[in-house]
Amino acid sequence: MSETISVSVAGASGYTGMEAIRILLGHPKTELTRLYGSKSAGSTFSSHYKGMEELVDLPILAFEELASDESDAIFLGLPHGKSAEVAKTLFDAGYKGHIVDMSSDFRLRDPAAYQKWYGWTHPHPELIGRFVYGLTEWYRNDIRMADHISNPGCFASAIQLGLLPFAKAGLVTSCDVTGITGSSGSGASPSAGTHFSSRFGNVKAYKVYDHQHIGEVNQTLADQLGVSTTEVRFVPVSGPFVRGIWMTLTFTLAEETHAGNLLEEEYYNAPLVRLQEGLPELKQVVGSAFTDIGWVQQGRQVVVGVAIDNLLKGAASQAVQNLNLMMDWPEETGLMFPPAIL
Repeated sequence: MSETISVSVAGASGYTGMEAIRILLGHPKTELTRLYGSKSAGSTFSSHYKGMEELVDLPILAFEELASDESDAIFLGLPHGKSAEVAKTLFDAGYKGHIVDMSSDFRLRDPAAYQKWYGWTHPHPELIGRFVYGLTEWYRNDIRMADHISNPGCFASAIQLGLLPFAKAGLVTSCDVTGITGSSGSGASPSAGTHFSSRFGNVKAYKVYDHQHIGEVNQTLADQLGVSTTEVRFVPVSGPFVRGIWMTLTFTLAEETHAGNLLEEEYYNAPLVRLQEGLPELKQVVGSAFTDIGWVQQGRQVVVGVAIDNLLKGAASQAVQNLNLMMDWPEETGLMFPPAIL
């Protein structure tokens, strides 16, 4: 196997595409070869992100050029619904490399679930089975054997990393979750909900008990438990900051067990998960690939806290983590950079 692989990124000018490019630029085993975009086609990547001048000055190609791509791996940082079309183009062209999709298009294995959770009919349900769900710490063996990965959603990643150790042990039947996310989770295209005047100094709940990422959570619970026996009640909240997700999961254990011991048993070999007693702080993970998980416990009552960067562990760094596993590299390769902290 070559020491260095070639990687392309579709959706280069979006936030998740940009972050994937930033990580791949510093990755010791990857070389950026092609970038693709829709409205941004014909420009250079650095014209969209001035801080990348003289670092990544590659042109952004039109999606029509994808059919001739021969890179070893392609990352799809595209709007929901677009990745399925691009994947179809790649497969029809005979593309043989790895694909990591950072959209929602292949996360749910039941085609009917897309109508329920996303409100649209999947355009290419015949392709869903070609993708493996990429929650790295819980699907490592499947990911190592895969060629195509569907990256989890940002909220779904945080919920599952905090909840699954307890649900798998049969200790949780219901869980109340509150997760606060930054404005970058809505993508690069501005909208009324992400406008500075709406977000600054404001906290607002949305899609209460009805967020689309719960579909993934339920699917994984069924995978891990044989049947989904844990009810998750989720309140997503938009916060007055740009990056990160800070979340609490509150539940009652079926029997008294030390929460920290259970988390340690599950994540002792997870290089990008950090555990602590007490709830984590958001600033300690923003700008990093780490997931910080902490807990507060009184008898059988437990609050688990999870902090991630929504654009990194919630998207681009988990995508690279999954690429590392597919290539049989240590999963933390190129990802052990520190958080911004300030």
